[in-house]
Amino acid sequence: MRLFLASSLLMFCAISVGLIFWQQEYRYSLPTPKPENYREVIVGQTVNYPESILEGPAFIHFYNPDCPCSRFNARHIKDLIRNYGDSIELLIVVPSDNDLTKAQKEFGKENHYLSDPHQKIAAEYGVYSTPQAVIIDRNGKLFYRGNYNKSRYCTSKATNYAELALVALLNNQKPPVFEEFATVSYGCSLYERSDSFFNDLIFFK
Repeated sequence: MRLFLASSLLMFCAISVGLIFWQQEYRYSLPTPKPENYREVIVGQTVNYPESILEGPAFIHFYNPDCPCSRFNARHIKDLIRNYGDSIELLIVVPSDNDLTKAQKEFGKENHYLSDPHQKIAAEYGVYSTPQAVIIDRNGKLFYRGNYNKSRYCTSKATNYAELALVALLNNQKPPVFEEFATVSYGCSLYERSDSFFNDLIFFK
């Protein structure tokens, strides 16, 4: 009986470790699956400004407080706000009205926020995962859409894709050409929620 209980406990621990690894690491190292009705929006294509921004240039951050990947790069977003907030219109888009308070608590009430419960804003720019950055140039054209960094913690300055694109825009340069990793979406599906036991266990604020 003791051997059976010990074996059962070891099996439970092994399964738990495997699930935690899947939740915390492996699943987010894979590209986010594209929605069936996905419509690609390419750099240089004319796009509509969100309702709170009448004209560019603009930097749009897609943030989901329930997505661990979004929370991992929150510090990097705060650095971008501090360093470039006076040079460009900044908008933070969240999945629902319920997420607005969480986002304001994270980034400050002084920023502009919009909720996107029907994914209309996301679809306008071809976004289907978080965290994602969108940059619109002065002529209302998509300048950049993609990831912030090759590292989920945004610790690799050489691959600060969104920041490098933003600097290029502010310096009146052409959109940078990055490696594929910059534009292939990684992270959480746009409306993914941390509703599992293991997500709540591992990814807390």
